[in-house]
Amino acid sequence: MANSGKTIAPAPTEQQLWQFSLALYPKVQPLCLQWQDDFRLNVNLLLLLCYLEQQQLSLTSQQLLQLAAKLNNFSCQFTQPLRTLRRNSSGASLAANQQQHLKQTLLQAELSLEQLEQQLLLEYCPPLTATAQPLIELYLAQLNANDPLLTAQIIDLRQALQQLN
Repeated sequence: MANSGKTIAPAPTEQQLWQFSLALYPKVQPLCLQWQDDFRLNVNLLLLLCYLEQQQLSLTSQQLLQLAAKLNNFSCQFTQPLRTLRRNSSGASLAANQQQHLKQTLLQAELSLEQLEQQLLLEYCPPLTATAQPLIELYLAQLNANDPLLTAQIIDLRQALQQLN
């Protein structure tokens, strides 16, 4: 099937995206967390965009904005508050073993929400085109990300992505 001369391609399955994320994330975790904190980037959306770039699939700028907005609604309501709670849990007046148990429980719940975010991303994902496009830069530009190290960080991210092949 063609759309304006571009082939329509299916989105990845939930399992494909999750396995890809489990392989890439440990290699780029510090960068992902920095961008999450500095630019309010959604790491799951970034991981999806990395997957799409690797598969030479693409979204339009408008589709990316809409996808990010839909995911942001869920993330603001559930994932981000839980993450804040986990990060602030060290302030609880608990014994060390209780503190550790609380943090692990919250981390496990947060991971479950992260996986649910990925499922929602794929559910909301519009038809993809089989064209290569710099989606990472497009997303960062939409977030108004501005850092002198950004270009070098993107190169580092792409190098980690290439190591998966």
